[in-house]
Amino acid sequence: MIGQRTPGERGFTLIEILVVLLIVGVLTGIAVLSLSSLGQASRREQAARRLAGLIELASQQAIIQGETYGLCLEPHHYWFLRDERGQWVHFAHDSIYRRRSLPGALRISLRLTGTRLHLLARPSARKTTVRRKTHTPARHLRVAHRPPDILILPNGQLSAFEIDISVRSHRRSFRIRGTISGHLSLIAPHHAPT
Repeated sequence: MIGQRTPGERGFTLIEILVVLLIVGVLTGIAVLSLSSLGQASRREQAARRLAGLIELASQQAIIQGETYGLCLEPHHYWFLRDERGQWVHFAHDSIYRRRSLPGALRISLRLTGTRLHLLARPSARKTTVRRKTHTPARHLRVAHRPPDILILPNGQLSAFEIDISVRSHRRSFRIRGTISGHLSLIAPHHAPT
């Protein structure tokens, strides 16, 4: 028969069910927050590894080509420049050294020789196209309107720097460190300086 209980059987009260649901809800919330912070750490690490890889590649390319390269940084963007006869010029839009944006709430901070620089998001400056006379077909160069923050020299040397990639709401960051001898290292994660 439905609804009849034998002695010793006991059901759950409404309060017990609500307490269990509350505990499950709290545990689910903690799990979601943990996964979210893991995702942010993964994005920070991926962005830091990509930038470190591009700096390493640009350093090798500068040695092979005998050219000086530069890296420009803004809070949410970075791009490379090339020294073309005393003028800093942009790489083509389809180049691996083109302007790149960091995903989501990630941001860049920079230290040169131990001094933290305040990076500003600059309004998109107009780019001047210069036509050079060469023996090869005419090339159009987009001249940069600012010098790079970091130099990558053809002898393998770099400006000494520390680039931190962090999330705005967190103080932990992935750090890319470059020494004057051209050595790059990725340091993960630590507390970013204020």
